[in-house]
Amino acid sequence: MIIPAFLALATAPVSLLDDLQHRAIDFFWEQSSPANGFTKDRAPNDAKRKPSNNIASCASVGFALVAYPIGVERKWLGREEALSRTRTTLRHLLTDWPHQRGWLYHFVNWKTGKREWNCETSTIDTSICLAGVLAAERYWKDPQVRRDAQAFAKRIDWQWALSDGGAKPDAVHLTMGWKPEEGFLKARWETFDECKMLYVQAYGLSDIRTDGWDKIVREPVTYKGIDLIRGGPLFIHQMSESFYDFRGMRDRLGYSYSVESRNAALGNRQYCIDNPKGMKAYGPDFWGLSASDVPDGYTANGAPGWIQDDGTITPTSAVAAVQFVPREAMSFAEAMRRDHPRAWGRYGFPNGYNPNQNWIGPDVIGIDLGMMLLAIENHRTGLPMKLSASHPAIKRGFERAGLRKVAGADTGPLRVVP
Repeated sequence: MIIPAFLALATAPVSLLDDLQHRAIDFFWEQSSPANGFTKDRAPNDAKRKPSNNIASCASVGFALVAYPIGVERKWLGREEALSRTRTTLRHLLTDWPHQRGWLYHFVNWKTGKREWNCETSTIDTSICLAGVLAAERYWKDPQVRRDAQAFAKRIDWQWALSDGGAKPDAVHLTMGWKPEEGFLKARWETFDECKMLYVQAYGLSDIRTDGWDKIVREPVTYKGIDLIRGGPLFIHQMSESFYDFRGMRDRLGYSYSVESRNAALGNRQYCIDNPKGMKAYGPDFWGLSASDVPDGYTANGAPGWIQDDGTITPTSAVAAVQFVPREAMSFAEAMRRDHPRAWGRYGFPNGYNPNQNWIGPDVIGIDLGMMLLAIENHRTGLPMKLSASHPAIKRGFERAGLRKVAGADTGPLRVVP
């Protein structure tokens, strides 16, 4: 039995967190094809508006595979329906989603699985999909799910992506992707961003060299007494943390990534309180600069460290900070729902919102809803992080990255130099 959010609201009062989670799960259920399990990259937040395209994203699929267990545990999805959808998704990921040596093309046609937009095989988006696949394997404990999940993980050629197919045997950082028309992308995962999850998986599922972790460029930034690592958009500090639990740990360099994520949220909020550009509505309960739709397209807003600010916030990113700064994130969510009633739709808050230009983004985007959904559940029960942490490959990945439990890591400074 599937209970959509609007029916649940009609029968019983719910908390705002319940409502946000339920609507996000509705997105992943409704915007995933029953035929193959492929999940759309985005969808209109107005039920009356037609979708702009039928493009699926492999990253959206990864979040969908964790959304289903959350929906089951909260009794919004039937267990058998969710298991059936998971089996379908994994089967078609293996047989119908195009790939190169296990690395998935970023975008495909929702129905046919054919490559769209001349896109790349994306290492980070495959990583997000893989995170969902591994979590699903641990949750369902189903022979078919286990078989297909292990086959999906096994076929990924990590050494190929590290060395550009052998052309760069001394490389320590993974390529961002590959295209049949031009080969390997020049950009590599070598600066601090969402790539932590990619390296944890690589180290856990293969024997590639691990010195790349220590050589990731981490530029320290202090803003109004808040220490963090340079990287403006909030999602950079939230993506890996949606799936993986860095609490209580430091790496070989002495960094606490739970402190970093917390401070990034506090710094982002403080920048909006300071509001140096005089944007409308910015303040202690209106913040959340991240990558999102904006009035003239799509951009990566962010602060502090490097500033990109056109007055657009990403509501889901502010809410996703709930697992790091619950008081500030909940205050934002409640104020956003109360004070900006037009910025609400079938799947909750819009992807982008700019009061300065009186603009409400028409769509929601799967990866942003997914980060918010998983962050709320991590705050409430820890289920996504627990599922991931229980996987032997992820345990090995954390160990090989040099991440270890250290007393006081969550309350101490960002870095304790060894």
